[in-house]
Amino acid sequence: MSRPQFTKPGFWDVVFSLKTFAAAMLALFIALLFDLPKPYWAVGAVYIVAHPLSGAVTSKAVYRLVGTAAGGVMAVVLIPNLIDSPELLTLAISLWMAGCLVMSLLDRTPRSYAFMLAGYTVAITGFSITSAPETTFDFAVSRVLEIAIGIICAAVVNRLVFPRHTGPVLAARIDGWMADGARLARDTLAGRRDEQALAADRRRLAADAVEMRNITTHVAYDTSSHASLVEPFRLLQRSMVALLPIVSGIGDVVAALRREIGPQLRQELNELIERVENWLDSGEPLSDEERIRFLSRLEALEQQAKPGESWETLLLTNFAARLRDLIQIWGDCIALRQDIASGSHHALRWKRFGALGGSLPIHRDYGMALLSGLSVMLATWVGVGLWIATEWQDGGGAAQMAGIVGCIFATMDDPAPAMKKFLGMAVLVIVIAFVVQFAVMPLIDGFVALVLLLGLYFVPVGLLLTTPATMLMGMVLCVNFPYMLMLQSHSSLDFQAFINGNLAMIVGMAISIGTTALVRSVGAEWSVRRIVRAGWADIILAARAATGSDNTRLLHRMLDRCGLVAPRLAAMPATENAAGIDILKDLRNALNTADLQQCRSGLARRSRTAVSRLLNEVADHYRHKMQHVEPDGAALLSAIDNALAALGENRQGPAAGRARMAVVALRYNLFPDASPFTPHKMRLAA
Repeated sequence: MSRPQFTKPGFWDVVFSLKTFAAAMLALFIALLFDLPKPYWAVGAVYIVAHPLSGAVTSKAVYRLVGTAAGGVMAVVLIPNLIDSPELLTLAISLWMAGCLVMSLLDRTPRSYAFMLAGYTVAITGFSITSAPETTFDFAVSRVLEIAIGIICAAVVNRLVFPRHTGPVLAARIDGWMADGARLARDTLAGRRDEQALAADRRRLAADAVEMRNITTHVAYDTSSHASLVEPFRLLQRSMVALLPIVSGIGDVVAALRREIGPQLRQELNELIERVENWLDSGEPLSDEERIRFLSRLEALEQQAKPGESWETLLLTNFAARLRDLIQIWGDCIALRQDIASGSHHALRWKRFGALGGSLPIHRDYGMALLSGLSVMLATWVGVGLWIATEWQDGGGAAQMAGIVGCIFATMDDPAPAMKKFLGMAVLVIVIAFVVQFAVMPLIDGFVALVLLLGLYFVPVGLLLTTPATMLMGMVLCVNFPYMLMLQSHSSLDFQAFINGNLAMIVGMAISIGTTALVRSVGAEWSVRRIVRAGWADIILAARAATGSDNTRLLHRMLDRCGLVAPRLAAMPATENAAGIDILKDLRNALNTADLQQCRSGLARRSRTAVSRLLNEVADHYRHKMQHVEPDGAALLSAIDNALAALGENRQGPAAGRARMAVVALRYNLFPDASPFTPHKMRLAA
């Protein structure tokens, strides 16, 4: 892992650390006031849900409380009934924890935190009270109460004291994204940059769009006026997602036109591109008159297409259609941004992929989720086996930590390096806690003195939570410290208990690292190829579907995959084989394939037969890629040209026109270097 980059903290970073520390001390005071058994749980909970944005703190608090309560209920159900069968109890706890982890990994939203908490809360409870199962209910209730105190204190303090709202932060992120998106569209139209640089920008924007989708979840918990604008935020993000394949597709057709016409495009085409660039530069909405003029020119360009048209004319027709999509959807993005800023309401113009409401489909890797669950189960079993074999009084702590650490890092491709770093920082915290516990705590008298002592540690360390690069380090140092000190109403100076408890934690982490490295760790390139193969499988399904595929669902699932692939490709050395993968190319092929499926039933018989053959060839092309077999490009290109010839024989209605655009796009996307399509030669061949 690369070393974190430390930056000088700003004013709001210091405010955040002070607020979080104040919330933690308030939680500690309340827990001590009511003489709860483990007040340090409340302190740790504050730092677990800590976030610079108040809306994010509230949403994390809600999910943590729900997950802890669900885990507490399951602990009450399992432990008293299975305590006499240690094997069954271990199996039940590990299965529950693994199942909750699988659900968490498949959910892939901030809500997934609740599933994970529900899983390892049972492990914390179950392995802590095996010697006194009659206390299960009291233990579970006290944990829920102390966690609730901590997260409520964190949420209240963050909302009342200099709150930093999520809505304005998200709005600023969207403004930056739209500026980058406009620049990408301009550069694509003008051909100012090479394809590799444009592809990198598209991947980065896709990853940012996926990340902003998760941030929107926190806006619903915000106290600012943006809390009522969650739906416009979501609609805007979905329009932004749909923009990327449109821009990418324009890049394909412009490149094909430059090959066909030459580097200097027709004057009318250059003028049209220049006008669109100027509009993108302005960031302003189109007036009705300007929109009509744009659309009229594009319609005139499309009307040039006639039966038996040349390849150049087919490309121009496709370019006009793609440019119309860009104008309509970018206009929707500007209108939705105005709705967010002013509370107005604009009707959306771009409807190509149908309604954009409801929940969005996302990529779910069931295999990796199950493998992660298996790794956590094995780690738990190894921990319990060691506990039983050694008859170690604190062995339960090793068993629970083995499972918990596996859950925390399960979203990574190769968690082992991060786990090792986590282990190293945990050892550092143990050393600090030992010095404080046995050298400083005996000198402390009273709550105020304790707060001053803890502030010397928590306030500077809490600054690490404000930067993504150092957040992991800050989380380890802040969350584990109160647990290791075991902050209670009476200071404990039991050296043996301190060493045994913390040694169990270290052993549990080591077990988790070992099982993860053996069972679960994979490379970034392996993950990229797995995600890309899932996209190929979707294209095969779209090509072989009995009825037309849902383009909206296909679009968002493929763009979600692009968002997952982008950060991995960015971190991958250029020498890796997967570094040059362009998943947006597969997305464009998938959408064009789905378009053909939807149009097929409305075609004339000969055209329908030719399109059906083409769809079979597309499916075979991607099936061969999945099987690591070189696809038969000649057969696919022949099927594309036959379909173009059949669709161009006569006017067959809107379905034929839409199908022809999809086939043309497949041709220049899959075979950019092929000789131009010649309808006359295809008729002779037929």
